[in-house]
Amino acid sequence: MIRGHGDDRYQFDLPVKADFSSNVWYAGMRKELKAYLAEQIGEVDHYPDPGAAGLQQKLERSLDLPADAVLVTNGGTEAIYLVAQAFAGATVTIVEPTFAEYEDACKLYRHQIQYLSWEKLNSETAFSTDMVFICNPNNPTGQAIDEHSLERLINHNKHTVFIVDEAYIQFTHHTTSLIPLLKRLPNVLVLRSLTKSCCIPGLRLGYIAGRKQLLERVRAFRMPWSVNTLALAAGDYILAHPTAFEVKRETLLEETYQLWEGIRKMPEFKVMPTHTHYFLFETLTGTAEALKMWLLEQHGLLIRDASNFYGLGPGHCRVACQKPEHNKLLIAALRKWTLS
Repeated sequence: MIRGHGDDRYQFDLPVKADFSSNVWYAGMRKELKAYLAEQIGEVDHYPDPGAAGLQQKLERSLDLPADAVLVTNGGTEAIYLVAQAFAGATVTIVEPTFAEYEDACKLYRHQIQYLSWEKLNSETAFSTDMVFICNPNNPTGQAIDEHSLERLINHNKHTVFIVDEAYIQFTHHTTSLIPLLKRLPNVLVLRSLTKSCCIPGLRLGYIAGRKQLLERVRAFRMPWSVNTLALAAGDYILAHPTAFEVKRETLLEETYQLWEGIRKMPEFKVMPTHTHYFLFETLTGTAEALKMWLLEQHGLLIRDASNFYGLGPGHCRVACQKPEHNKLLIAALRKWTLS
């Protein structure tokens, strides 16, 4: 899916006042990081570290992981495709509805795909496939499975490799990262993204964490220089200033609830529960595509048409919490939609 993701304003020649379609934190890139990257611009006339070894070692120290337990990637999406390539031809279960790139990557590398509804997932679920993709918290639903239940599930399926995508782990209280548990979970690869919480999606920076033996299988397929110089510099800066990049989770989740509740009060919409800063709702009048275009053209507000997620219908939309004043604009615009 090249097109069809969120933050697709590039497709429209229309002004956007507020973008609810992207799950990136609305805080924006820190001005200190912008200034630092401006100072580093002269470095782009040299090749970057071909294997991102320097940032890898810093991440391993930061995460209290042994050597070669991290693989730095060009965003979370490269991580997904590398894993699919490393296990080409395997059988895989995808817990859905979820991020389309799991399915696309698995199809590209000839996996045999099965699907399991998120609602049927629990700590006792038994899998017969070689691999399982789980997004936790899940995109687009915002639902999360707590780390204790997830650990029990993984231990219950020791023959299966679990790919756990934690791109949104910093935006929830419902679960915590599996990375501290990797020492006792040999069949897990954790995917992480620095783009969502640090507000740098255009730089493409992420990593995979896991046991050395399992991760080496993936590392073998990584091309040199896949992470650019400015992305590596951003990673160095973020790790050197961790407190500056902490998500204001309590405030964000309270603002999310206010947005969620504002939409829920309108009978024309069915709002789904969430554990994080984004959520699904379904328009019961018209389609998600029509609502998206109406909001963009009439109000300059961009939402995610979620109807192209596997398992969702034509009325499903996804929104991520924005600044309170922008959230109010969306609620007011949706009220007008209900009257149109």
